[in-house]
Amino acid sequence: MSEICILYCLTKREMTIYSVKKFITNLFGAFTRASHGTIHPSLKKLLAENCVTVRDMLSEGGKKSSYYSITEKGKKYLTELLLSDLSDNPSVLTNEINIRLSAISHLNKENKEILIQNAIRALDLQTVNIEKMLNDKYANYDENQTAVMKQRQKQIADYMAFLKDFKV
Repeated sequence: MSEICILYCLTKREMTIYSVKKFITNLFGAFTRASHGTIHPSLKKLLAENCVTVRDMLSEGGKKSSYYSITEKGKKYLTELLLSDLSDNPSVLTNEINIRLSAISHLNKENKEILIQNAIRALDLQTVNIEKMLNDKYANYDENQTAVMKQRQKQIADYMAFLKDFKV
C-alpha cells in the first residue's frame, strides 16, 4: 500500500522524502500512517525498478536534498497496483479500498469502474464468509462474537451501497 501512496503523491509533483511523508499524511492519514522507515525503502525499490527518478540538489547552505518524480513506467505501475487483487484479509480490506479510492483520480473512467467492481466483489466475498461462519452449526460463537460479526455485515452492506453510488 505504501507504493500506491508514494506513486500517487508523485503524480502531483516532484517531492523530497519529507514532502512525500507530509503529502501521504494529508491525503491518506485517515487510513494509514507513513514513516520514513517505510517510505525510504519503498522509494529505493521504486527507483531500482525505474518507476521513479531522483534528482539531488544542494541548498544555499550546502545541504543535499533528493527530489523524486514519477516516470511513465511508474504511472503504469500505479495503475496496475490500483487494479490488482484486493486482500482477502478482513482486517485490512476496507483500508486498502479506502486508499485505492483516494487515489482513483489517477485512473481513466473504465479503470475506475473496474476498481469499484473489484472492491464490491471483495466485500461481497467477505459477507459470504461471515454468513458461512454464522451458519456453521459446529461453531460455538458466544453472543458477543455473533453480534460483532453481524455488525461487520452491516458495515460491509453500508460500504457496498456507498461504492455503488460512488461517482466515477
